[in-house]
Amino acid sequence: MAKLPRILDGVRGPPTGRPEYALGPDSLPQEGVPQGSLTKRTWRQSGIYPDAEHDYWVYMPAQYDAAEPACVMAFQDGYAYAALDGPVRAPIVFDNLIHSREMPVTIGVFVDPGRKAEPYDQRAAQYVPLTDAYARFLLDELLPEVGKDVNLTADAAGRAICGMSDGGLCAFTVGWQRPDAFSKVVSHIGSYTRLSGGSEYPFLIRNTRGKPKPLRVFLQDGEDDLNIAEGSWTLANQNMASALQYARYDHRFELGAGGHDLGHGGAIFPATLRWLWRGHPGVRDGAGPGAEAVLGEWDIETRAHSEVRRSVLKLAMQEGDLAATLEDEREGALEVKAVKFEDGVLHYAYDPPLSQLIWGKGSSGPVTAWLRRAEEGRLEGALSAGSEPVFDYATTARRRARG
Repeated sequence: MAKLPRILDGVRGPPTGRPEYALGPDSLPQEGVPQGSLTKRTWRQSGIYPDAEHDYWVYMPAQYDAAEPACVMAFQDGYAYAALDGPVRAPIVFDNLIHSREMPVTIGVFVDPGRKAEPYDQRAAQYVPLTDAYARFLLDELLPEVGKDVNLTADAAGRAICGMSDGGLCAFTVGWQRPDAFSKVVSHIGSYTRLSGGSEYPFLIRNTRGKPKPLRVFLQDGEDDLNIAEGSWTLANQNMASALQYARYDHRFELGAGGHDLGHGGAIFPATLRWLWRGHPGVRDGAGPGAEAVLGEWDIETRAHSEVRRSVLKLAMQEGDLAATLEDEREGALEVKAVKFEDGVLHYAYDPPLSQLIWGKGSSGPVTAWLRRAEEGRLEGALSAGSEPVFDYATTARRRARG
């Protein structure tokens, strides 16, 4: 195989000395699983990026039926994801999860950055700007070209986009600019750094609280990611995750032990796709757990200013509806005014006692909880005071052992 372009050096796996993330069975060919096809093409007619050629690969699942619109997932730095001996091996993962009905029938479109004088010389120009140009490139040029041969869905719920590093930033930008066209974003080691660049997103995201864009976002990064003059990739991704939580987006953040490579992202890619496509029509067990998953007693811990406040939340079913009682360690019983568990997130509200009014600088509005399932027996999120500006306070919940 020819030497990979410079930007892809190292994406086949973690460099020597870093933790190895082994690919699991969902990333390897399995006996009895139909294999899709992968075809290389070149796009030479871009009006959005004049004179730039783009190599791209189209994955067609064996289950594709032209009578039914297929979902589609676009990838930046396409070869890194499409290579069958690479760190992700997306076509093989697609084969396995489509066969097990853990993701829908999905066409993969793996796009390399444009080139003029040399491979990938247009990568930064295409991936870094926070504009709609790359979204228009996909929606007005490349996907219609693929759509000449394939029946692609026009529904944003059936469209996803993925990328790494600057390509991860680009994937988020496409979703941010055109959530009507792409509802699902996967960002590996995303470049949410650089002034007047990706570093602007946390502020922009936070300002959509109360009116979040219809996006589902998966972020991945490593503890040993880049730390250079443009910024720390690790801190930038943590800042993105905090902003997405503050604005109450459907999101997940996985921080691993690796660096600026696809070792970790590739190892968890099957789980990423299961999370990304959950609840999609026809996906097996995709709706997630119901209210029964949170029934019982929970120890709640909230950190507000210099105070750590503890309480016990009891959740039960009453006449088919979720009901709650809340016992605060200082104030005693507090009336829970509303409670629901929806798409993996527990919400409840109560009027703040006197000792909690300072949390919202004297506001008397309700305290609201937003706690999502982090793992079995553990929820994490925030309590928010009813004030302007809205304050979030880190909150965790651990299920009490049933005695």
